[in-house]
Amino acid sequence: MQVDEIKEQNGECVMDSAEENKAGMAGKTDEASDASVVDPNDLSVRKASVGELLKNAFPLIISQASMSFLALADTYFMGWIGPEAQAAVGFGGQSVFCLLSLFFGLISGLTTFVSQYFGAKRHSDCGKMLWHMLYLAVGLGIVCAIFMGPLVDLMLTAMGTNPDIFDVTSEYMTVRLWACPIMFTAYTFLSFLRGIGNIRTQLIVAILVVVANIPLTYIFAFGLGPIPAFGVAGAAIGTVIAQGLEMLLYGSVVLKRKNALQFATRRMVKPVLSAYANIAKVALPVGAAWAIENWGWLVYNLYITTLPKEQAAANAIVQVFMYVAWTPGLAISIATTMMVGQYMGAKNIKSAEKSAHYAIIMSIVCLLSLGIMMFILRYVIAEAFSDDAVVVDIAVKLFYFAIAYQIFDAAGVTTSGALRGAGDTRFPMLICFIGIWGVMLPMMFILDYVYNLEIYGAWIASSAAIILCGCLYFARFVRGKWKTMFVE
Repeated sequence: MQVDEIKEQNGECVMDSAEENKAGMAGKTDEASDASVVDPNDLSVRKASVGELLKNAFPLIISQASMSFLALADTYFMGWIGPEAQAAVGFGGQSVFCLLSLFFGLISGLTTFVSQYFGAKRHSDCGKMLWHMLYLAVGLGIVCAIFMGPLVDLMLTAMGTNPDIFDVTSEYMTVRLWACPIMFTAYTFLSFLRGIGNIRTQLIVAILVVVANIPLTYIFAFGLGPIPAFGVAGAAIGTVIAQGLEMLLYGSVVLKRKNALQFATRRMVKPVLSAYANIAKVALPVGAAWAIENWGWLVYNLYITTLPKEQAAANAIVQVFMYVAWTPGLAISIATTMMVGQYMGAKNIKSAEKSAHYAIIMSIVCLLSLGIMMFILRYVIAEAFSDDAVVVDIAVKLFYFAIAYQIFDAAGVTTSGALRGAGDTRFPMLICFIGIWGVMLPMMFILDYVYNLEIYGAWIASSAAIILCGCLYFARFVRGKWKTMFVE
């Protein structure tokens, strides 16, 4: 998006006097009148619109959905090996993300910096912050690859992992962790592209990665020609290769000539302490919030595994569909972070607020509609996934909880994205901690051990936490303190 200055054109008014014509004399009088032609790409004066939100959110929704399909495909292939392989890939993939969530969240903070610099037309600063984050991402990736692998067995032991899946899960996670430098670098490039408003690239790359990963998983898991069958480790190898492709594709776009000229993306800079102080101030709380949330939900899911198998199965069915419903909300939240950040950088507070309002409404309508649809089809969904009458009965009841908090979940995920775009990251981190570790987990165990509510107690606790966080995020947004926050 090229931002041009407002151009002024002087028009000339020519007035003919009828009396002068009659007398055979013609005269002209020039008057200067300014007519301002506003560049629609000028963020400082542009008005936020629903069309702009749709343009940014829709590709993100498709790309997020495609990555969900990738996890589904891996799980499907592992079913050919056995239930232990399926469990290892599902639990191992979730555990890898939990281990790395602090770092992924920190890197995602680059979007806030770049979007605000972009809005302020500080294009060279976008490239400088990219390089500072790349140094950090590669360094953290190398450290994680070296030291986290040996910690996998300790973590799985501490979590009480089922002995039947312990070894294959450890093998899968260890291979995945080797790719930390690749994953972090790819996510740095992606966060930069989101900051400058390049959303289409993520959609294209996500589709290409999914298309590449499916045959790679099959080849390395089951073998082909000279390539032996690696089993569960092969699924991890295929994913690592696909992530390498992802890094190269994102990197080629970020470093292409056009971006190099506009944002100085090829101009390496020396690490500056003040830049990392800003990263710690703005981005580190985002990473901490991601870690707080993901580790909290990991504890929640580990608790679910201790319940009777019918309850755990019903929970898995409903959670899968709630994740599908949540995906559009996440996409809208990411788009909101970018738009609010760009408008804040351009000092266009009115449009920043307006874009957030549009996003909140769209997210609520989208998530609530999906929730209502799933509630109406609750019996159809439950019976399609299980022929166990007990599992079906529990799943149907859990859908009541799911629809109850949809509005609050939609408002919460979107307003938190808006706050991050403005650079307000520390207070949302506190809200996340209160909701997950102060409300959900304590309430879950109390409702179980005191009232013996088991799965229903877990869903009551999670619903209470989501409703509380949604209300607090929205209240923080309405108070408007974020309007005075800008990144340095």
